[in-house]
Amino acid sequence: MKTILILEDEEKTARRLERLLNGYYQGQVDTTILPSVAESLQWLKNNPDPEIIFMDIRLSDGLSLDIFQHTEIRSFVVFTTAYDEYALQAFQVNGIDYLLKPLDPELLYRSLEKITRYQYASDNRELAGIMRMVQERKKVYRSRFLVNFREVLIPVPVHTIAYFVSEFKVTYIITVSNNKHAIDPTLEELEQELDPAAFFRVTRQIIVSHTAIHKIHIYFNGRLKLDILPLPKEEVIVSRDRAAALKSWLDR
Repeated sequence: MKTILILEDEEKTARRLERLLNGYYQGQVDTTILPSVAESLQWLKNNPDPEIIFMDIRLSDGLSLDIFQHTEIRSFVVFTTAYDEYALQAFQVNGIDYLLKPLDPELLYRSLEKITRYQYASDNRELAGIMRMVQERKKVYRSRFLVNFREVLIPVPVHTIAYFVSEFKVTYIITVSNNKHAIDPTLEELEQELDPAAFFRVTRQIIVSHTAIHKIHIYFNGRLKLDILPLPKEEVIVSRDRAAALKSWLDR
């Protein structure tokens, strides 16, 4: 029995993929369908690793790529999406294939055949070596930013940064000493450059360091209100969808 996890927020698409998988594996499939990043993280935390994970890039509460920042994925991963701009990121997190919607059954079956070849490679020692190298590969994250301060360029070490905030399409660094510096990268780009163990995107406007979070208040409708130091201009309210992922990130 094949264990397969489908991360897809469009039920019609998820059910079609489930039917195609059942057809390929002749009904010998145990599938679970989840629509959000938060539910996926919770499921992965409480269940054995599935053999294969099919991931839509855009889920109901964010990008499925965020999942790789919060848990180790040991399964074969096939990305399914209507967008092609995430292909590079998908392969950087070791996706085995990248399929565009609407899914072409022939291309889907080629992906499954590729997985089968990996699973039953004649030289298992070589395969084990490849998988070990993939799992042990260390990504190099940002350690500093070069900023313009009073007509002088100065380096700002990452460990001195409290949070990053986007204001009117400009990204700023806010340091623990409450200095503010404009930088070029967007928050989306910073999510790929920063160590996910140290920084978390709590809202669309803010990526925060765990050291900057002073208190967490239970807010209504399942949301969270954060007390961050130095104080931002506006209250930081974490959506219900991201609240579970934030608590999981902090409780390590």
